[in-house]
Amino acid sequence: MDELDSKNLGRLRRIADARSVWTSESGDFTPWLAENIDVLADALGMSLIVVDTEVRIGDFRLDIHAKDGNDRSVIIENQLERTDHGHLGQCLVYASGLDASTIIWVAPNVREEFRSALDWLNERTDSELGFFGVEVGIVQIGNGPPAPVFDVVSRPNDWQKTVKTAGNAAEARASTPVNAARQALFTDILTDANTRQSAISVPTPGKGNWIAFASGPFGNWVLTVVPDGRLRVEAYIDTYNGDLNKALFDEFAADADSWETQVGLDLSWERLDDKRASRIAAYRHVDLDDPADRDAARQWAVNALVAMYNTLNTPQRAAAKVRRAEYADPAPPP
Repeated sequence: MDELDSKNLGRLRRIADARSVWTSESGDFTPWLAENIDVLADALGMSLIVVDTEVRIGDFRLDIHAKDGNDRSVIIENQLERTDHGHLGQCLVYASGLDASTIIWVAPNVREEFRSALDWLNERTDSELGFFGVEVGIVQIGNGPPAPVFDVVSRPNDWQKTVKTAGNAAEARASTPVNAARQALFTDILTDANTRQSAISVPTPGKGNWIAFASGPFGNWVLTVVPDGRLRVEAYIDTYNGDLNKALFDEFAADADSWETQVGLDLSWERLDDKRASRIAAYRHVDLDDPADRDAARQWAVNALVAMYNTLNTPQRAAAKVRRAEYADPAPPP
């Protein structure tokens, strides 16, 4: 039996080096990370959707090209060996080649001089660009199964960047009281949902009428207050390949009645033929100025989100993995 303390808590132990689990960076670790990008996204407090892997940039190949919840370009460079100057330089080449807003460097150990370099870059760039240094390891509690863990050792200094861009008019317009009220509602919903389903993350609030979270190979989950005043909970299907998105949506829509029975809700099946993405959603009106209605909407959204996530997330992930293999080399839209 596992040894527990007086509160029946086990001890988290690092049991292996990443290189003993993933023997090859390009053939083993990168494909695994692309399929499980939500693990890294949760550690960073952001939403990530993989666009492509092994992307050629000049004479180099970027490990993973992704997009964040605001549709901005993200590059992820992996190393299973000792961090070096060459990979730092490649990160900058990839960032310029793909006009990236976020650069993520993953390695078992980020040497102190490179962590300092990432911190220096974060201090001297504006809010449109951020650098993350992330260490990957393998942990275990007692005799339970091993699990990956990502430790963020360098990240953008949001407070410093907010000060630097305080005079930016566009950013100031985005931070309206209405948007602040929406984001506060989203945070309350996600905090409550997280207590019932720990895989539902609570990301940093944004400045718009929506928030993306709990990403996966099919896309991500999203909360939105749409212009007509309805609160929307949705599985947003977007792999950055329009044909793949529609194939995934059609697969689930074909069994809409069965899925709705399992979820316990009437769902809105929105193929969005004029767009690249599709969505599976549930709606309820919300009055942000009425505390009683806001609280009722919050409770409804928590129940809807947990039910939809528990029913649809795993099947969508599995279906996306199968269909991605059918689209051997999906190309992002121009």
